[in-house]
Amino acid sequence: MKQLATIVDKRTVGVDSGPRLRDMVAKVVQECQNGVVSRVLLTGAAAGGEVGPDHHRIAAAMEELAQYAEAVGAALQRRPDGLDLLVPRAVVTIESVGDVMVVAGHRREPALAAVLPWTTPPERFERLLAAACGRDDGLLGRLLSLDRWGAWELADLIAAVGNRPLDVPTGAQLRALVRHDSHLVATLASEVLNRAGEPAVPQFVMDHDPARVNNTRQRADGTFTEEWAARIDVDEYAFYEATHPGYAEQVRVLAHMIRRLAGSPPRILDVGSGPGLPTIMLSELFEHTTIDAVEPSSDAFPYLCHAVAGRPIIPHHCGVADFPGAGRYPVIVSVGSSHHLDTRVFLESLRRLVQPGGLVVVADEMIAPFTNGTDRAHHLIDHHFSYIDEALAHVVPDTLPRVEQRRLQAFRAVDRHEPGTLHRLLWDVSQNRVPHPGQTSPWQRVRFAVLELEALVAGIDYDVERKTFPANFMAMARDAGLETLEHRRVHATVGDDELDAGTHVVALWRPE
Repeated sequence: MKQLATIVDKRTVGVDSGPRLRDMVAKVVQECQNGVVSRVLLTGAAAGGEVGPDHHRIAAAMEELAQYAEAVGAALQRRPDGLDLLVPRAVVTIESVGDVMVVAGHRREPALAAVLPWTTPPERFERLLAAACGRDDGLLGRLLSLDRWGAWELADLIAAVGNRPLDVPTGAQLRALVRHDSHLVATLASEVLNRAGEPAVPQFVMDHDPARVNNTRQRADGTFTEEWAARIDVDEYAFYEATHPGYAEQVRVLAHMIRRLAGSPPRILDVGSGPGLPTIMLSELFEHTTIDAVEPSSDAFPYLCHAVAGRPIIPHHCGVADFPGAGRYPVIVSVGSSHHLDTRVFLESLRRLVQPGGLVVVADEMIAPFTNGTDRAHHLIDHHFSYIDEALAHVVPDTLPRVEQRRLQAFRAVDRHEPGTLHRLLWDVSQNRVPHPGQTSPWQRVRFAVLELEALVAGIDYDVERKTFPANFMAMARDAGLETLEHRRVHATVGDDELDAGTHVVALWRPE
């Protein structure tokens, strides 16, 4: 399925002229019906006017558009801030966003229209992205400051920042959003600030005071184990993983795939929930959906139960292969867990549990294609260190506690490809892992790097991490009876191709 591509046209168009706005809507309808995937026109201040549109004129324009919808036989859905028109092969949204009027059209393929309920609004991301990118004078910052937005809208607006330099209002709003109640919003804001040169950490991570840190657990001994917790400190993983580059973005993209392909399902099965952070992020977006969270690890499961208490999330302590409910779920998701499992068994279990015609969306890290163990090891090293380098890129040593300064220096000085170096580095940086209550510096980013190194060493030892590459994962899914609907590399680590290393999200479908 093609990724949406937005074309933005900035024009000075007064909203007090119904026919002119009507002509714009007709243009968008025609272009989308003729094959354009997404077409966006901006009106009002965002298009060059001095002041935002008057609400009385907006109401008059909306009434004019309602008459247009009736004239052309379009289905109409009114909202407090606009309306949606549904025509064959296209949906057009007209909405007031702050001081901006947005006319956004999206092509609807027949197969997609069959599974996308009319009650599901068109992708808000597309029109907000167009509005945010239509100007560079602080519009995005003003949009981020509006109290009207929920988690969906804030997440999409933060994603619209991309890698651009931050203007003053946008930077200020992102710093405020790091303290947002939504774990997804706070983590996304932290990710964008870090890319822009500020090593931010979500406030909920800053507020975490670990009850214990296990310094005595026996580490890598060369024996085969199914338990990832034998290699990775769950006390830290439960919180510091929120500083992982692209961590929240993968959940945002996964959620959009669900909404676009399956609407708002009443129930979702989350496989391999770990300590629960991605599960919570998903629940923040699908507030009326019950999530069954499956986690086999005895170390992670108590964290999961504690984290999801009071939310519509039901924890289950078992493996996916043993979980009952064949054919029960309309949507199954898995975030960051497939590489801890036997990939074939994992995919076959998902097919068993999803309804015929149901949706499976997997988000996980994958590496560049390989054909032998040596290539695989090198790809793993480059992949994991890409995350480590990005997480630590803007951390200033003088802002850290002394023990974290030594860890940071060790990471920056290592020759990552020298034989035996990584095991020695892991032993070095794993010492004295104690919490730092009251510290406001980004020391959690250094601690995340330790977790990522643990995952890397486990992956090289080829026991608890079994990362594959995207093309092979989708081929194995097909072998298991799941067809690929959509694939996106949401965070690149190594290589320029969409099938190279990074964080990937794959939407799969079980044919009926």
